[in-house]
Amino acid sequence: MATPADLYAAILADPDDLDLRRHYADAIEATDPERAELIRLDVAGADGSREMLFLHRRIHQRLAAPVAHLLVDWRIRNGLVESVTMTARTFIDRGEEVWANHPVRHLVLVEAAGLTAEVAQVACLNRLVALDLRGNPIGDDGLAALVDSPHLGRLRWLGLARCGIGPAGAEALAASRNLPGLRFVDLRRNPVEVTAQGHGQGIDGRPTEVELPPLGRELVARYGPLPWLDVQWGWRLYSTALWDEV
Repeated sequence: MATPADLYAAILADPDDLDLRRHYADAIEATDPERAELIRLDVAGADGSREMLFLHRRIHQRLAAPVAHLLVDWRIRNGLVESVTMTARTFIDRGEEVWANHPVRHLVLVEAAGLTAEVAQVACLNRLVALDLRGNPIGDDGLAALVDSPHLGRLRWLGLARCGIGPAGAEALAASRNLPGLRFVDLRRNPVEVTAQGHGQGIDGRPTEVELPPLGRELVARYGPLPWLDVQWGWRLYSTALWDEV
């Protein structure tokens, strides 16, 4: 019979397998019933329920052990730590410690300006499906350095709001062949318009029309169809796609 340690190692290796989390919850029932219940409720879709909120409040701090001191913040998904906020320097220096303890799939970086070339070389990027750099003034050069990384093959969601990205950065992103799974890019509040834009508002709250800006059309013509430049994203007039929706 698999031990709790065996099951947790399997979860780290395959975060998408929710059955492993259910088996892990059963395995720790006797030693950590609150954590077991949190996993079961979250996997069952009870996120936001009163029971989940009470459980989370009681055990939130220890859920990120033993690496909580390396994190600015963390969030739980399907009962385990799947989203973390870290400074870029801590990620560069000690990111592997975090991934050795938690099935992190979504990373939010702060204080990343001037460090994206170093970030790009961290191997545990290859475990991410989402990377959020919003508010970091990395600029075009920083984005070009990031998308040169060989470790972004699984990335589906990229947050670049308020990052100082211009046409050169958008082109570097479109030209990169290191992001084959990229589906959505948040480029709001940058000095560039490239992703699909919605206009007007119908009775259902959706735009009445959607179009790619000229630069978006140019990039598609130059580099071929790119999922993150698809007009589907323009139909979200007041919101962006969440990382676990793409």
